[in-house]
Amino acid sequence: MEPVVILQDGVRGDGDALRWAAAHARLVGTNVEVHRPRDDFRAQLVVVGYRGPRTSALGLGDHVLPLLTTTGCDTVVVRSAPAAVDAAHHHITALVSGGPGDGRVRRHAADFARRRGAALRVLHAAPRPLVRCGFEADHSHVLARASATLNGFPHHAVLIHAQPHEAIARCTDTDLVVVGSGDSHESGTVTKAALHHAPCPVLVVHQPVLGAHHGRVVVPAPRRPVRAQG
Repeated sequence: MEPVVILQDGVRGDGDALRWAAAHARLVGTNVEVHRPRDDFRAQLVVVGYRGPRTSALGLGDHVLPLLTTTGCDTVVVRSAPAAVDAAHHHITALVSGGPGDGRVRRHAADFARRRGAALRVLHAAPRPLVRCGFEADHSHVLARASATLNGFPHHAVLIHAQPHEAIARCTDTDLVVVGSGDSHESGTVTKAALHHAPCPVLVVHQPVLGAHHGRVVVPAPRRPVRAQG
């Protein structure tokens, strides 16, 4: 079994990420490996720490956003929220957008809930439009489809009339928010909102990449501005 890999660069957030990674590795029966940015390694899950509001990319660090957008490996971004890091809330939240990645989001969230003995919440956020004709039916269908594909797994479906970032900020009683990797416009909006506003760790679930070497991760170098010559 591939290891759980924590990506460290020796700054704020690494301690919480290491604690989260170690607890998850025990649950799934695998090892933890520590790697540096730009390493080439194999992993079933990559764990990185939130860097705080004063770092680049709203606390995600130079290497985190490139990692999330280029790798096919599921990634957890761990914020410094002690109760959530220690799984004290006993809730897992799957944030669905109605996009093509929702199925994997639901399955991963249900797997985490099962392993941890936690309750599963399936959440869909949509602001009320100016013209409400068909609004409830359209968005309730997203949750109905989620319930149908969970095959009887116990869960609570919630439709919140709010922007995704507003709904995510309210998830103060959850240990983990699970989102898709942002392959469509809908899921991309939800993913960015979760990474920047969730008060707990966030699992970003990727779609399988055809032809990719399973489990192999190459962390890309961050983009740097190029100074004009002359």
